[in-house]
Amino acid sequence: MKTTTQTTKEDIILKAENLYFSYDDENSHSLNGLSLEIKRGHKVAFMGANGSGKSTFFLCCNGIHRPSSGTLYFNGEPIDYSKKGLLDLRAKVGIIFQDPDNQLFSASVYQEISFGILNLGVSEEKAKEEVEQVIDYLEITPFRHKPTHALSGGQKKQVSIADILVMHPEIIILDEPAAALDPKHTTMVNHIIDRLTDEGITVLMSTHDVNYALEWADDIFLFKDGKVLMQGTPIEVFSNQSALAETNLEQPAVLQLFHSLCRKGILKSSLPLPRNLSVLEKYIEEINNQPFYGGKELMNQENHKAILVVSFGTSYEATRKVTIEAIEKDIANAYPDYKLYRAWTSKMILAKLKKRDNLHINNVKEAMEEMIADGITDVIIQPTHVINGIENELMKEDALSYRESFHSIRFGTPLLTSEEDNQTVINAIAEEFSYLSEEEVLVLMGHGTTHYSNAIYAALDYAFKDKGHPNIFLGTVEAYPSMQSLMKMIKAYAPKKVVLAPFMIVAGDHAKNDMAGDDPESWYSQFVQEGFQVETVLKGLGEYKGIRELFVKHVADTLQ
Repeated sequence: MKTTTQTTKEDIILKAENLYFSYDDENSHSLNGLSLEIKRGHKVAFMGANGSGKSTFFLCCNGIHRPSSGTLYFNGEPIDYSKKGLLDLRAKVGIIFQDPDNQLFSASVYQEISFGILNLGVSEEKAKEEVEQVIDYLEITPFRHKPTHALSGGQKKQVSIADILVMHPEIIILDEPAAALDPKHTTMVNHIIDRLTDEGITVLMSTHDVNYALEWADDIFLFKDGKVLMQGTPIEVFSNQSALAETNLEQPAVLQLFHSLCRKGILKSSLPLPRNLSVLEKYIEEINNQPFYGGKELMNQENHKAILVVSFGTSYEATRKVTIEAIEKDIANAYPDYKLYRAWTSKMILAKLKKRDNLHINNVKEAMEEMIADGITDVIIQPTHVINGIENELMKEDALSYRESFHSIRFGTPLLTSEEDNQTVINAIAEEFSYLSEEEVLVLMGHGTTHYSNAIYAALDYAFKDKGHPNIFLGTVEAYPSMQSLMKMIKAYAPKKVVLAPFMIVAGDHAKNDMAGDDPESWYSQFVQEGFQVETVLKGLGEYKGIRELFVKHVADTLQ
């Protein structure tokens, strides 16, 4: 892809100069003085209302239609409409029609794909080699010998693309490629298109899907009344509300949501416009890292910095030392200029420690008051919570009630906040249990919550398998995935051994009782009852070096 701002003659693969075309003896024009230039290797979306001239222009591009006036250039040369010239053109500019039945005519898939390349005069041996490569590339092998009329819509689209691709075109034109396809086959076709563009083929596509065009295209042409109403980058075109209205198009959903969040003051309008939901999600995630400025002005006053590590807590001293205290120690070592404070959020655990051990540990409000008394001006609050659930939200509310007493308050994120976090946790756990064979499974027990953030557990269970660890399963005590869900999947896997471990920062009551206890309802007992050999590992996530390093990184992220 060229990155220079100036366009040279060699950059232009296709050029239309004042094209006119009519279907009804010049009473009206489907192309009405159309002029445009297509850059080599670009992904170009053509958009506009039905009847605006998109399909007619495509049919002109490979010589099926000949403009009544004007000139169409391919690789800098006017199109040659002789028989040989059109044959050469159609080998280099291929069209995949909206309805593949208008394109497919051979008896079998293999014959269909072979037809075009054999007509180019290629030897049968060379043609066979090329056809086999395309069949493999587009994953057509399972239905290669089927009759074309027996294929599904998605399979017909695959074969239509193979027809063109086997001839090594420089341009592929797709007229509404997702038309009449279900979501599964639409995704499949879009994946094929991405592979084509990665190889440098110029792809022209007509589509009404503004969301897809925003993310996919390099350039967009808006057609109206047989000519170009507007052209530009996706951001330029989709930011022009009047042009969209003239072509019966709406602004992509991600831009509508972005502008709405800006109007509400949640996001800054100075941010670059997002082209997909992933970018917008990152903008929203970064809100957590933005400091809250309070009522204390520093002016000539020296600032005093602190880090408050907030944990759920545990009544087990031994596991506290190797988890919560280990995390706190690693954070303190990484930031020696910051004074470290501790707070726990579980009222039940705090009360139990006070009564049983006469041990007082601050809750969040008490920790904030202690820092005020110590003259702390700027604080980073780093939770050791696994997800951004109810505990984390209540913690932030308690802390921000003291914002007027501090110059700034910054919040680090819980363990599982971003896709990068998920991958880091997967790697840490996979490394910890790398000794397990494929015939053994690791079953992780998370806590679970009624909060919407609980969805991360099911997503992470899938991610373990997607990242190459089919023998790692994640469930929860109090939500989904439940023990019943896990049992079905593990029975289907049929392992020789089940290893149980907590997916919690500390190996506390849930790990010792609900997971590894002798009660008939414990996970250990349920797996034993089903005939599995079971081993329990009472090791909290806070004991894993990779997990502690991730919390240290989250502190660092607050300072970016």
